[in-house]
Amino acid sequence: MRRLIGLALIGFGVFCVAFAIALPNFVYPRVAKVPENPQEKIVAKGTGLTVLVPALVVKGGNGLLTDQTVISTRYVQGQVPPNGSKVPDGQAFYRQAYNAFVDNPSIDPADTLLEANIEAASFDGFTGEATNCCGDYVIEDPTDDVGESVKHRGLVFKFPFKTERKNYEWWDSTIKATATARYDGTEKINGLVTYRFIQVITDEVVGTEAVPGAMVGSDEQSVNADRIYATKRTLWVEPNTGAVVKGAEDVNQRLSYEGKSAPIIYGHLEFTPETVQNEVDEYKPLAWRLAFVTTWGPVGGWVAGPILALIGITILYFGRTESRDWDEWDDDDEDEDDEADDRSFARS
Repeated sequence: MRRLIGLALIGFGVFCVAFAIALPNFVYPRVAKVPENPQEKIVAKGTGLTVLVPALVVKGGNGLLTDQTVISTRYVQGQVPPNGSKVPDGQAFYRQAYNAFVDNPSIDPADTLLEANIEAASFDGFTGEATNCCGDYVIEDPTDDVGESVKHRGLVFKFPFKTERKNYEWWDSTIKATATARYDGTEKINGLVTYRFIQVITDEVVGTEAVPGAMVGSDEQSVNADRIYATKRTLWVEPNTGAVVKGAEDVNQRLSYEGKSAPIIYGHLEFTPETVQNEVDEYKPLAWRLAFVTTWGPVGGWVAGPILALIGITILYFGRTESRDWDEWDDDDEDEDDEADDRSFARS
């Protein structure tokens, strides 16, 4: 019985060590994958913003409104590459439709749109780095069905699996370039541990627009004003998955002409509580599985395996020793019995 127990413990110990080796090397690559078609809706909201409503300007109004509620929405889904190519293994091709509008019941809903665009990017599913494999594009003109080709760089849509406490280059759709997202510490979001990153983009000229001169303090009837973009973006990232579970932005877009300016969008927006909870609910289970596969499982296997094997070997060793002792005891008894028989025979 002891032999069976010892062999079972040794076998289970070996299994634990094999389990510890298999989890990060064979199981993890199969679990750490992004979905092909995420179907994700991300809503951000801000109050007290100053905005310039394009439709009101076109209709001849001032269009500059203060103390407004603004809602922005991003719809992210997988897409078949427009060039007809197959997305390579380990990569993904996502399409993001973005819009921002004023939530003001006194304005005709058809006039509330502030900005909108569609952007599609291909990226490495593990690192989150842009790959530009599949015809990346951006559409900023609502009448454009094809879009403009764009070469993405840095991280798009997500941070890498096993996000580290370091700085990353994060893509910004407005400037069509990357800017450094600096690691800023850890923070719990709805019970989920995240890494916080801050990306600051100072004044960048992202285009020119023909606007009424009065809008930027000019006496001219119409002027070509620079569109200036600046923002401070905060991203809360679940490190096991690289998913952005919360985002916030202090945006400062404005028109500038000869030293005078007028705001386009100015104020603070952040993910709604509902969006944050949805992101946490989606990624928390996966984060736990990845943590088990990369940390808890292997550590447990490496700790428990040798201990169980050692206990099994010890049981076998002492079992054999005890067996030899019993054998020697039996031999001694047999010798004593033989001597007694000899003495009895001699007396007779």
